[in-house]
Amino acid sequence: MPTKKQIAAQALIKTHRTLLVWGGISALIYLGFVLVFPLFPYIYTDGKMLDLEMILRDRTRALVWVYILGLALLFYGFWRIMQALHHFSKEYAEKSLDLRKLTLGMGLLNGVILLGLYPITALDVAVYVINARNWVLYDANPLIVPPGSFPDDPYSTLAGEYVDKTSPYGPVWETLARIPAQLGVTDIGWGIVAMKVISLLAFAGMAWLIGWHGKQQEEGFAVSRVTAMAFFALNPLVLLEAVGNGHNDMTMAAFITLGLILWQKDKWAWAAVALTVAALIKLPALILMPLFALSILINSPTWRERLLRGLGLGIIVLGIFLLAYRLMGPFPEVFSGIIQSFGRRSFSPAYALYVILREAAPALSKQILPNTRYIFLAAYAAITVQFLRKKLTLLEAGFLAYFFLIYLSNAFRLWYPLWFIPFAALNLNSRTFWRTFLFSLTVEFSILSYYILWRWHWRDWEWGRTGPLAPYWDYFKIMTPFTVSWAFTLPFLGDLVGWLRDKKRYAEELLV
Repeated sequence: MPTKKQIAAQALIKTHRTLLVWGGISALIYLGFVLVFPLFPYIYTDGKMLDLEMILRDRTRALVWVYILGLALLFYGFWRIMQALHHFSKEYAEKSLDLRKLTLGMGLLNGVILLGLYPITALDVAVYVINARNWVLYDANPLIVPPGSFPDDPYSTLAGEYVDKTSPYGPVWETLARIPAQLGVTDIGWGIVAMKVISLLAFAGMAWLIGWHGKQQEEGFAVSRVTAMAFFALNPLVLLEAVGNGHNDMTMAAFITLGLILWQKDKWAWAAVALTVAALIKLPALILMPLFALSILINSPTWRERLLRGLGLGIIVLGIFLLAYRLMGPFPEVFSGIIQSFGRRSFSPAYALYVILREAAPALSKQILPNTRYIFLAAYAAITVQFLRKKLTLLEAGFLAYFFLIYLSNAFRLWYPLWFIPFAALNLNSRTFWRTFLFSLTVEFSILSYYILWRWHWRDWEWGRTGPLAPYWDYFKIMTPFTVSWAFTLPFLGDLVGWLRDKKRYAEELLV
């Protein structure tokens, strides 16, 4: 009969094998994506912003199945790894820490592979390079001068919707993005690789913070650091959007994670610095600041301490924030990109409702988008009240705040779930896992409705062109409600499954 030590060793070998098998399969899938959608030479195709459908249009369309089946396998493998790590960690919490290096190594391997991927969901990373080039080559501050100011630049057309807009990002990000160009990396292709390297470094730093310094919120809840790290570092959405597509939200999320871990260690001043830096990369990090400030104040032992901490917090946050922007140029010009970004409209529940009502009640539809922000403010106020009543912790309140922000904004992008992943990773439970997992899955698969379904099939579908929906048969009227209903409803299936499971368990207990 095997001893407990032998059983533990066998369980470790089994979990190790699961990590190697599914990690290896994932690496091969990412490599397949790179071979089908390589950064080079597509980024040099006549200065065009290519997407998934454009890349496949003149090639074998059947290659889209590489992407569909690849995504399905990636998420299935991710779930298998999470399941294996969680089960092993529950039995052998200390032993599970031996798997951290392997888990981090797999995440980094996948990240390195994805450096060669063409950004098939959005070419925002090209805008980072263009703004950095313009700043270095033409002394054009990206917070003040839009890319379109240099129409003769060979890469200006790759700025897309941002060609006439100043940067909506913060001074810290634009300074980081400038470094490769300052070092001579001004080619668009290698510039994109350099931006991805910045994201990969942020990815590695965040994974290390979670795996070696993170602390789960619920004491006694059997989620180990390696499980939490894998939840972040092996998530296909994180790898594809943060590294494969090079979005700077990864760098923002890394500094949010640093701030939260410093807060867990009761280093509130350094936490405030980290969170302010996150906001100076991308503005959504500011959403956390009021909740963070309240947590510092209500946990202070005396009123005198609250006053001192409040003053210190104000000096740190406002001082760094205003100084950073002032160094970039005069007020209010440096904020023009941020102000312009509030006018975006696309593929969110609010925008879908607007598209539908615009056909039936045009006057009423005009009230939706301008007033959505007030619904979010009401939700945020309710979250704050529950936080003050100690019904929610900072991690729970932060997760809900970003979740509601994404659901109640007028525009949505596939990489926005990166905003709440730091809170889920440090408070990993059934609800945060399933909401994040399902939302990651739905938004990654929604790329097919963005591009493939309409352009290849529905646009010329005879029933659509001549049937009862013919008057409304255009891309935004059809695909907006379809895509939004897919992406924004399935994440709550995890809550429904949990509720049904609890009801079943309660019924079984009554019968005993």
